Amino acid sequence: MSQRPEEIQHRLKSLDEIGDVVGALRAIASSHASSSETAMQAIAAYAGTVRHALAISIAASAPHSEPEGPGLLLVVGAAQGFCGAYPEHIGEVAQSALEPGMGLVVIGNRTADMLNAAHAPVLWSADLPGHPAAIPALASRTTDVLVEHSPHHPGPIRALTGSPRSGHAARLSRLFPPEPPEGMTSQIAPLMTLPAEDLLTGLLQEALFASVAHVMMQGAETEARARVETMARAQNNLRTRRTEVEQAYQQARQEQMTTEMIELSASRT
Repeated sequence: MSQRPEEIQHRLKSLDEIGDVVGALRAIASSHASSSETAMQAIAAYAGTVRHALAISIAASAPHSEPEGPGLLLVVGAAQGFCGAYPEHIGEVAQSALEPGMGLVVIGNRTADMLNAAHAPVLWSADLPGHPAAIPALASRTTDVLVEHSPHHPGPIRALTGSPRSGHAARLSRLFPPEPPEGMTSQIAPLMTLPAEDLLTGLLQEALFASVAHVMMQGAETEARARVETMARAQNNLRTRRTEVEQAYQQARQEQMTTEMIELSASRT
């Protein structure tokens, strides 16, 4: 039995309302992705300055041995839904990257819930901020957490996050110890106003903070771009669905008019 035109009009109105919500989510996600991309450039410049100072400090100090052990894994996942299979993919890769004795720190409530449900050893978690401007403060807090837990989980500190340039594929990188500096040929000892050991410790913490902020911003951009793509697919599906409902409305309206004409003709005879 065909639906009444009034009922189909109500469905069209509902589809239009859903379309407005999807469009707003896409616009917000696109804005956040652009803001994150811009912020990453500033973070990269800051990290470059810290790495340069660190390279000079290391060159003037005795070599440091890297700690042995599984270390810590920082997972920057998804905070919300509506971004396709990205949250599930990050959660699956995180579980496969875990090693016995490794400590797990998670950013993004959706990913944290998935890992907790899988009984992963989450030491600490926080939500990924909705706006990139709030990421530096969270990166500072997360750096403190990583430093606090590093004595109990010796080894390197790694990060797992999505890559906005590789189809949102998960990417594993090392945060600490920092990668060996390249291109440093000068052996001239720098002028220092702090003890060398204190300066090196401070620079290492700054380098860790810069790396944490970078992967968080990268994760925020990846989630935002995944949501943009998901909302774009939803808009295409809504357009297709609306066309189908409009056709159903025209058919129902024609059937209603035909029925009314038959009834009017019958009433005159």
